[in-house]
Amino acid sequence: MRFKTRNQAPLRHNEYKQFKMIPKVRKRKRIPVLSMLIISIPFFAILNMIFLENNINNEDIEMTQQIVKMFSDGARKMLGKEIEEEEEDVDTKVSIVILTYNQQETFPGLLTSMTTQIQLQNIELIVVDNGCLPETKAIVDNVSNQTTEGEEETNMMAIKYLPLCNNPGYAIGNNEGVKIANEESQYILLLNDDIVIEDETFVRRMVDLAIAKKNAAAVGCMLLTADGEEIIEAGSIVWNDGSAAGFGRGSKDFEQTQFSYTRPVDYVSGACLLVDKDVFTSYGGFDNVNFPNYYEDTDLQMHIQHDLKKQVWLQPFAVAYHDEHGSFGSDDSKKMMKQGHKIFKTKWASELAEHHVPPPFPLIEYEQQLAFLRASDLRARDPNKANILYIDERVPNKSQGAGFGRAFDNLSMLAELGHRITVTKVDENASKSWCDMKCRNKLLSLGIEVVYSDWYDFAESRAGFYDIVLVSRPSTLKKIHGLLRTLYKMYPFSLIYDCEALWYQRDEGMLYLVHDQGIEFPGANESKLDFQQPSLDLVIKEVRDLEISFLSMADTIVPVAEGETETIKRLLPQPTTQNVHTIGHVMEMNRVSKSSFSERKGILFLASFGGQMYYNGDAIWYFMKEIYPLIDEDIPLTIAGRSIPSYLRNMVRKDSILSDYVSFIGSPKDIQPLYEDARIVIAPHLYGA
Repeated sequence: MRFKTRNQAPLRHNEYKQFKMIPKVRKRKRIPVLSMLIISIPFFAILNMIFLENNINNEDIEMTQQIVKMFSDGARKMLGKEIEEEEEDVDTKVSIVILTYNQQETFPGLLTSMTTQIQLQNIELIVVDNGCLPETKAIVDNVSNQTTEGEEETNMMAIKYLPLCNNPGYAIGNNEGVKIANEESQYILLLNDDIVIEDETFVRRMVDLAIAKKNAAAVGCMLLTADGEEIIEAGSIVWNDGSAAGFGRGSKDFEQTQFSYTRPVDYVSGACLLVDKDVFTSYGGFDNVNFPNYYEDTDLQMHIQHDLKKQVWLQPFAVAYHDEHGSFGSDDSKKMMKQGHKIFKTKWASELAEHHVPPPFPLIEYEQQLAFLRASDLRARDPNKANILYIDERVPNKSQGAGFGRAFDNLSMLAELGHRITVTKVDENASKSWCDMKCRNKLLSLGIEVVYSDWYDFAESRAGFYDIVLVSRPSTLKKIHGLLRTLYKMYPFSLIYDCEALWYQRDEGMLYLVHDQGIEFPGANESKLDFQQPSLDLVIKEVRDLEISFLSMADTIVPVAEGETETIKRLLPQPTTQNVHTIGHVMEMNRVSKSSFSERKGILFLASFGGQMYYNGDAIWYFMKEIYPLIDEDIPLTIAGRSIPSYLRNMVRKDSILSDYVSFIGSPKDIQPLYEDARIVIAPHLYGA
């Protein structure tokens, strides 16, 4: 399952096969992209077929079995719990080790900021004093007294003080501090005394990420300069010559998307390093013999990555300001770095040669930027993973309807499978409020980059970086198919088309009901179809042909239901239909209602309307007009959802009977209570895909 072709050059003009809509494009031999997607339960059988067709070796079959096991363990577990649920874990113990050496400026503020962290009862603070000035001890005593005066026992931070007055160095000092850590601590957070942390959620964010990423053994923060003007590192890169580079170093634009999402990296600075305590102690702590002051943190993280096959993650939501080299002085730092680099390069020579990439500095500027980007995320340079550009109408949000919820779940599963994903949108009118801060943070925490700038300019700036372009929805592909051709001419990629459903079938159903049944749907005018056409076939043909042309463009087609899959296979010729695979909705089956049937009442209709009557609005309109009046009992009806159309509200307000029994709940924050209260949930669609 190797997806990377890193040295592949763009096609020359005479080699390029025209990127056409019909028939299917590109006949290059490659492994079907299906092998990266969660398909539904027959997934393992399908993947076995793929491996047999492509002579994949046993190692790849084992990988597939692992993927299927992850899926069979439950979609919810695989997707990762909601951020709020992850934060409910209040039992994780953390020991914070701060090594100080005669630092009087930032050290007091750092200690004080530790006492403001949330969940103090799970945090202990260990101050290792390599200088032993009386002023340092006084600072520790002062902060210790502040944490005990007037505080409840459940909200106190334990503080330990360890004097090492002979200044044994960074590695030994931290190792000694870890030795006196609480036996129950699962994590050690190592902090320099010359940093300032941003807020009271700092430790919590670091720990949450370590817990969420099951293979993570260490987590680092975003480091800015002491004045907050520039990035020191948003994760760091180790090149194959043993040299290192802080990703983003010197950049003043902290909001650039490549810095703003969680991701696995080569290493993070020891100035701010959360590490699994068992991992740290089993390695013997920092290697103080070979690396007394520099490269000891990088050495530990090479061990994590290559010996243990675990990961180091960047948490960009945890921000610290660092007076770089303030603890030792710049001249001493350079000398110690040079010595450490020489030993480090020798110790890890084979791993550097096999798993790390060369410094990109001989390349032209554009290729340098792509090389840095690829090296900054371990998934991006893994030959068994894919770099995916996901393009949708809007940024997927689980709270914005079933379609966008399904898209969010698909992205979550791809991220959990270890692929690097960038999400962008084509609807220029969609504001950031569509996917608000909570929504964006969920995506970023999953390790997904989110881009709001012009999608084409962005994609063009990264031409050659993405192996796969995944386009969701016919409306999206309709807007961008021409520009996709242009991008493909620059650099080839595989195209996955998540058609979701065949939209022409929805319109076909509506036209039949309007023409043959005489139902005057309020949403008919919103469908943008010409109802004056004398023949239904003529009206549908244009929409159907357009959708077929989109299907013909794709290397892999992903419908939402088996019905669409079978229809697509009838519409398209062989061998195109071999790459049509169903991905449905992730359904949670673990919730049991608390209310008994007798405690419930009424009927519930829950939908995302988007302010329109078309589809969902027409469905409940017909129900209220034709079905609801037939019910003899006084049974209330609740209509809930996002952006309920004013047409429905006016319809109820003007009807004396409906107004007594129908109520509206706009954009409910929690839908579970609605299900708890209702006896019946309806989905009264007359036309649909």
